[in-house]
Amino acid sequence: MCSPSWTDIVQAVCAIVSAVGVVGTLFFAAWQIHLASKQMRDSSAQAKRESEDRNRPYISLDVVPSVSNVQGTWDLLIVNSGGTAARQVKISLKDGALIGEDENSYLKEHLERLMADGFDLMPGMHKRICWIISENKVVTQGAPLYGTIVVNYRWVREEQTVFYEDYCPYDCMTPPILVPGKGRTRYGSKDADQMKNIEYALRSISTHLGELRR
Repeated sequence: MCSPSWTDIVQAVCAIVSAVGVVGTLFFAAWQIHLASKQMRDSSAQAKRESEDRNRPYISLDVVPSVSNVQGTWDLLIVNSGGTAARQVKISLKDGALIGEDENSYLKEHLERLMADGFDLMPGMHKRICWIISENKVVTQGAPLYGTIVVNYRWVREEQTVFYEDYCPYDCMTPPILVPGKGRTRYGSKDADQMKNIEYALRSISTHLGELRR
């Protein structure tokens, strides 16, 4: 049997090198396609999350001094700051129970009905309900003075319904203390300057009184 010539050997080596190069090129192309596909999926998922963040409802809760301006009375403020309606908003207490077994305890019955039925809240709207009635830091009607409120609601998006749950801890035993500001001041010795300062002071007092009742 004749041994292969050097030209045959060179051709065989070139064929092997070409085959390896083709395999490498195919592998590189497949890897690039994989990366591009992954990037497209990530971009699609990010766009979907951003769309949901822009359009979904956002329910926030806060326990604030009552608009009735009665000491020891607190309101629950429920706000939808999202872009769409929140459906079947339901609140509940994570721990503890509503207080008020007296026959005149209308607030407990009202809150129980509200918690059981739920309600819808349109975007940009809020609902304010009486939450606690207390005397000398002892609750006579309503919810405990401190605890955690659980809120559940849903977003109906075309054929899909998305459920949300959030928590709001509150403490009416140690409410925050508002720090008053001095307000604007006009410097001068004229009567007009002094009268203007009185006007600024009255405006500042009105603002702080309004914040106390907010």
